[in-house]
Amino acid sequence: MPDDAKARLVSKLVPNTPALVYDESELVDTASRIRRMAADAGCDLAYAMKPCTLAWALETIAPFVTGFAASSPFEAQLGRQILDDRGALHYHSVAVTESEFEQVAELADFMSLNSITQFHARQPQSNDRVSLGMRVNPGISFVADERYDPCRRHSKLGAPIDALSTFGSRILDGLMFHTNCESDDLRHLLATVSSMERRLTQVISDLDWLNLGGGYMFREGTDTTPLRQSVEILKSRSNTKIFIEPGAAFVRDAGYIVSTVLDIFDSNGVDVAVLDTTINHMPEVFEYQFEPEVLDYQPEGEHRYILAGRSCLAGDIFGDYTFDDPLKIGDRVTFMEMGAYTQPKAHTFNGINLPDVYAYTKEGNLALLTSMKYEHFAARNGAHQHAYS
Repeated sequence: MPDDAKARLVSKLVPNTPALVYDESELVDTASRIRRMAADAGCDLAYAMKPCTLAWALETIAPFVTGFAASSPFEAQLGRQILDDRGALHYHSVAVTESEFEQVAELADFMSLNSITQFHARQPQSNDRVSLGMRVNPGISFVADERYDPCRRHSKLGAPIDALSTFGSRILDGLMFHTNCESDDLRHLLATVSSMERRLTQVISDLDWLNLGGGYMFREGTDTTPLRQSVEILKSRSNTKIFIEPGAAFVRDAGYIVSTVLDIFDSNGVDVAVLDTTINHMPEVFEYQFEPEVLDYQPEGEHRYILAGRSCLAGDIFGDYTFDDPLKIGDRVTFMEMGAYTQPKAHTFNGINLPDVYAYTKEGNLALLTSMKYEHFAARNGAHQHAYS
């Protein structure tokens, strides 16, 4: 879990806000824990790049995994650049164009196409480098919010399991499935594997590899017995190589967003504290409608504030928080557990700049990794110094 004392220190060290800070020690400790859990269960570990594609973070995680899992040509190119020839690159995209397939097939070691149609369309393009498989939808749901349920009715993610059972097993090198979202209960994985093993016995027996996907958080104290049992079930059928590819589990706890209070005013009896960050910098707050963890928030605190972002969007609100001490203009407010789905999703609505990104190193130093300038904003919006298209 994030260290509050360290977060307070980091918030004071950051010279300018808003800032997204990644804690190297937290990142390394988490990666070490997940690697140990995966190794104890007998499966290979990959990092799914979606939650954080920061090159520094990828370089930090790389020694602890056997590879990365990418979902676009840009992710694949970056993943291969970081890994070089020291790890395997897995690839899955909901749809792959002909030109993308040619590009990615030169970079990836394992590719899971999303449908039987895509498999038939792209298999003739395949080369000797890439091992070609397919994503399967087991049809078992565990996610309450349908927006994030990969196995929802009429899902776009993976070939329905019933269709795959008659597909013909020997033309597939492997299968991939991903059925959960930020779960702490690996019994869900065991239930999925048990069902698939019954329904796809012959298909699984003929595979070279099987990718269990991600969606599990692997927190301290997580019972990994169901993961080990899942691997044992699958390997009892054949010598299939088993991969698992968590993403957010690696990076969520390692990130803070540090902001500064710009204004405080009364709004119908409640103080609103306007920060120099915005939900544009952490879109999942708006998407999931949850209140993020804030450093020094006290449920029984005497001083109440609505923490608001600085954009003109009325719903740019982080939530209703109470603190033991009153906030003042110029105070720092730090959001915890911001390491996943912030850096790759943040955007510049209203022209509000993206946060500077820092690494807080194991030595206790703050290193600036990226800083967006007006030139980047202008280029992003198609503006040129002397000509406009």
